[in-house]
Amino acid sequence: MYNFKKAVTLVGIFCSLCIFFFTAKFVNVAAKPTSGERVFLVAHKGRLWWVGRSGELLEVARTQDVLSKAYVSGLEIVNARLDESSLHLIEKLKPALDSLYIVEVIPNEKRVMLLKGVSLRFNDWEDLLRNLQALPEAIKRMEPRGEYFLSPQGLFYKLRGGDDEKR
Repeated sequence: MYNFKKAVTLVGIFCSLCIFFFTAKFVNVAAKPTSGERVFLVAHKGRLWWVGRSGELLEVARTQDVLSKAYVSGLEIVNARLDESSLHLIEKLKPALDSLYIVEVIPNEKRVMLLKGVSLRFNDWEDLLRNLQALPEAIKRMEPRGEYFLSPQGLFYKLRGGDDEKR
């Protein structure tokens, strides 16, 4: 025989579960930061993180994000936040981080990693920013995984290895 009470209870439980999961999904989507808050990528504890304007770590970056933007490594992060001087430097380096030819920025070494694994060193950040437009032509002539120095005049010099370098 058909039990009306059991059918109503089962439909009520099913509707309650649907409402619960819909609400949980909506709250989860609303809690995620919007892409407008993501400013730059930072390497921290083996992962790449999106960092907001105020310097806080927002979320772990996805593979698609990493392929579209250079990241910064070697910065000190305390309590999931960058210090003010690092944040100021990164804001200054925004044109370099948006370059298609720069993969990684290493501030404490004044060095950037370019496509083809090329390491580019320089004396001052202004030298790099002033000569960003020369990178497309220069990288065509650079050897893969080579080390280069960028002079203040915009010249690229190949650095030679020491005696311990394998030949």
